Amino acid sequence: MKFWQKYEEFILFSITLTFISLSALYSYLFFHTLAELYSIIIGATIFIISFNLRDKIEQGYLTLLGISYLFIAIIDLVHTLAFKGMNIFKGFDANLPTQLWISARYLESLSFLFATFFINKRINVYPAMFTYFFITVAVFLSIFAFRNFPDCYIEGHGLTGFKIYSEYVICLILAASLILLRKNRSAFPKVTLLYLQLALITTILAEFSFTKYISVYGVFNFIGHIFKIISFFFIYKAIVKTALTDPFSLLWNKLKESEENLKDAYIKLNTYIEVLDLVFVVIDRNKNIMRINQRGAEKLGYSKEKLIGKNWFDILIPSQERENMEVIFENMVLGDQGLTSYFENKILRGDGTERIFAWHNTVLRDKDGKIIATVSAGEDITDKKIYDENREKLVSELQQALDKIRTLKGLIPICAWCKKIRDDEGYWMQLEKYIKEHTDAEPTHGMCPECYEKMKKELDNYRF
Repeated sequence: MKFWQKYEEFILFSITLTFISLSALYSYLFFHTLAELYSIIIGATIFIISFNLRDKIEQGYLTLLGISYLFIAIIDLVHTLAFKGMNIFKGFDANLPTQLWISARYLESLSFLFATFFINKRINVYPAMFTYFFITVAVFLSIFAFRNFPDCYIEGHGLTGFKIYSEYVICLILAASLILLRKNRSAFPKVTLLYLQLALITTILAEFSFTKYISVYGVFNFIGHIFKIISFFFIYKAIVKTALTDPFSLLWNKLKESEENLKDAYIKLNTYIEVLDLVFVVIDRNKNIMRINQRGAEKLGYSKEKLIGKNWFDILIPSQERENMEVIFENMVLGDQGLTSYFENKILRGDGTERIFAWHNTVLRDKDGKIIATVSAGEDITDKKIYDENREKLVSELQQALDKIRTLKGLIPICAWCKKIRDDEGYWMQLEKYIKEHTDAEPTHGMCPECYEKMKKELDNYRF
């Protein structure tokens, strides 16, 4: 029973494939119709499910393939109705179904190729559908209306060069798609990737078979259709079963990748915060410390363990500033962050000393936009403050000193005989008076040694 449940789909598919194959013994036309109808139903099923789950499919690769198989199925349906012996399209021979066949295979292979450009991307479904619609209409117009589509089969001669070489080109396109798919294998669950690769490989084998047949009822035509049925089954398994009806494996794969990236980013961020030469602190709405970095705790004179869960204001804000700082915090929690994104305040360290810190602040919000905590980065600017204050004081003192200093500049006219000085208004005055008026100096009188000797000689001459 467990074996049946595990391999139920493969067993049913094998029975279906066997029945379709044996139908060729009765009538090849009957076999061809069953084989094509099977792939048409699979193609339509793939589209219906992928279209209805388009909002839930993150993988653009699968979405594009799902859309493409609707139009591939439409062309295959017309190909089935046009097959030799159906006698539905009058005035056409076996060239018509071969032209439709090669058109559908080009569309299929190119869809696989272009889908690789949408791996891990979302696509807009409707523009893609309109594009495929216009391509399909253009193919039908070329074949049925204008009849300018290259011949693919000539009665009595077999396949044309265009048909054969087109099959090889299609195989190359499919091979390139397979290589690109393997390069991006990390984007898919292992089972999905396996089925996609098997689908591409069996499609390539089908195309090789279709390069060999001479008659549309020939053995290579039969083999080609068998491979086509198998390839469509693997496409069904990859897209419908694995990726769409069971999408959680894709989501889980992407979630794990995102989780790993977030984990790495968190580790890097946490390392950076811990070694940051600032106080990095997160405070909840109740004013309790949710997180603080080790370096920041040391700057505050504590260990992290002694601060986590404690009230920030009760421990670290001086009592004389506590009320004012709580008002600022409440403004931040209420969302009035513009006024508080930067401020300076005093911090009471664990050793009892007060230091001045400059803070840059922001807030954390929950999914509903409600503020749940504040995030602050603080720098000790006490020494800088003292330096700035001392510098300003020194500058002020120097300015005051300069204001008191009065200097004599320029040429001073002085009498060579009596040493009087002429002022700016043309008056002559004693040197002592001029100095007193133009400087803050107070002249005093004395006598130099030379003048003393000279005066002494003159006094000696008057003695008798």
